Amino acid sequence: MEENLGAFEEKRNEAAKTAESAGKGGKRLAKGGKRGWAIAGIALGVLAAAYLGLCAYATLSGTIYPNTTVGGVDYGGMTEEQAAAELARRVADAQGARLDFAVMEGDSREVIAGVALGDIPADIDCRKAADTLARVRSAKGDGFFKSGVSFLFSLFTEHEEDIVSEEPFCAAAEPVLNALECEPVEFAIALTAESEVSVTKSRDGRHILDREQARRVIGDALRGAYLGGGYPLQVTLYGDPDAEAVYETVPAQAVDLAAEREKLVGEKVNASYDIENEKIIPSRVGVSFTLADLQSAYDAAAPGETFTVRATVERPEVTTEQLEAGLFRDELSSYTTRVGGAPGRHKNVQLTAERITGYILNAGDTMKYGPLVTPFTAENGYSPAPGYLNGKTVDMIGGGACQASSTLYAAALYANLEIVQRVNHGYASDYIGLGLDATVASGGPEFEFRNNTLYPIKVQADFFTKDKKDYIKITLLGTKTDDHYVKMVTELISTTPYEEEIVETDTLAPGEQKVEQTPYTGYVVKTYRNVYAGDGTLLSSTYEATSRYKSRNRIILVGKAAEPSVDPNAPGTDPTVPGSDPGVPTTDPGAPVTDPGVPAADPTQTPAVPETPQTSETAPAA
Repeated sequence: MEENLGAFEEKRNEAAKTAESAGKGGKRLAKGGKRGWAIAGIALGVLAAAYLGLCAYATLSGTIYPNTTVGGVDYGGMTEEQAAAELARRVADAQGARLDFAVMEGDSREVIAGVALGDIPADIDCRKAADTLARVRSAKGDGFFKSGVSFLFSLFTEHEEDIVSEEPFCAAAEPVLNALECEPVEFAIALTAESEVSVTKSRDGRHILDREQARRVIGDALRGAYLGGGYPLQVTLYGDPDAEAVYETVPAQAVDLAAEREKLVGEKVNASYDIENEKIIPSRVGVSFTLADLQSAYDAAAPGETFTVRATVERPEVTTEQLEAGLFRDELSSYTTRVGGAPGRHKNVQLTAERITGYILNAGDTMKYGPLVTPFTAENGYSPAPGYLNGKTVDMIGGGACQASSTLYAAALYANLEIVQRVNHGYASDYIGLGLDATVASGGPEFEFRNNTLYPIKVQADFFTKDKKDYIKITLLGTKTDDHYVKMVTELISTTPYEEEIVETDTLAPGEQKVEQTPYTGYVVKTYRNVYAGDGTLLSSTYEATSRYKSRNRIILVGKAAEPSVDPNAPGTDPTVPGSDPGVPTTDPGAPVTDPGVPAADPTQTPAVPETPQTSETAPAA
């Protein structure tokens, strides 16, 4: 037919040219033109017949036009009944299917959400949908004469028909939208309660460009899978500007793994106390792991994934929370002694108490008494008071300063603290029991003890008056972690009695007597530290120290020409004034009026726990 039409056009053109130049030829050509028009009419008739035949086929076949798809399924060539049956089958298959939605993460796809197609309340009437499809994409919808054109057009163009409402599918897109919109996951590294290092790999976030547009894109994908019998199984949403982007990427912060590791690794640190700034120094867990292990695990993890890294972990014995709850909460021990002697001695004891009170020792710290109270000079605030020099009682600056060190020593023993260095006095002291004193002098000897607990300790020294008598009380404040308590046991090794010496002198009237030097009994004692549980069970008994106290004779001056007999009750100077020689290591802060007595000699003895402060009037518990 196309060849005939072409020949007809060619002859008509030739005839037109010839008619312009010749008369007779024009008549001949006119007769030829009639034949051409006849041929053209025939051709058109053939075409019309062919088109009518095509229309008749499209109309009489009763099928849907070719390339008509619903949910990606081609329904072309099917009758309405066949389309309804196929659609029903597809919808039934979709009830048990699921459509997953993924995004690109680097070179891989990551599924972010899925929708069970059976949960979508589409409620499709397959018979009605097939009827709609047949009306739109068949001769039934076009009429007889239009059906031919529509049929020809469908042969070369695919057409997806929307035969069901998009609303339920767009509504089902909401969970996918929520999963698509997300903030960046930043890198995190921390120690877990299970002593593992937990690491979260960073991941970029996503921001939806147009939520309504994205809803339609996802809804269309759900509708297609629903009508397509559960296919495809997965749809990828893109953030690439070159693709049909529905979101844009929100980058996470860059990560320096080496620097992040350095923030976490380190030695174990117990919580302690910042003495200068009066605040708690936080504890720290000891953590150790290699950068290679961290890098390897990080590379293997998916973006946003949390994983663990092998590590060596040491937890502190004292955490920040524990120290906050127990700082200086408990009384570890206290010890009280009575202050006697001249007024200057009272002032010196009070001054030493003021200079040591408030002293704080962190765990492992030591406290040296000497540097806190020396030098024993008038410029440093000390007063003259009787003390000992080369075995003689003399007035000196700072006499009595060792009573605070002795009281502190006893408190440290009863708190079960470690004694670093301690020296007993040359003579037994009347204000404290044997083996419980500690002498200190400028340049030595020194008294020092260590805080061997895990918590800070504060020294509280109080000078107070009760019933017109002065006392010094030292309390050690800390944190008790058990119910243990201490008893000190004293074992008498030997005693050295004093003797009396009579010395004639011209300074006294004939026969007059005067006590020149008060006597002291000498002792050698050993002390033991017994530690008991709260129920009275002996946990340990350890040797503490050996204390050696010298004896000193009584010296009585007698005026020459007097009777040589000696009255032991002869009046003399007051020997009861205690004193301290801060310059001699073997000095004594107090001269006892009477023998201070000897505590229990048996180191295995378990005397009762003292319930009242220990003073010179109440012998300390053995």
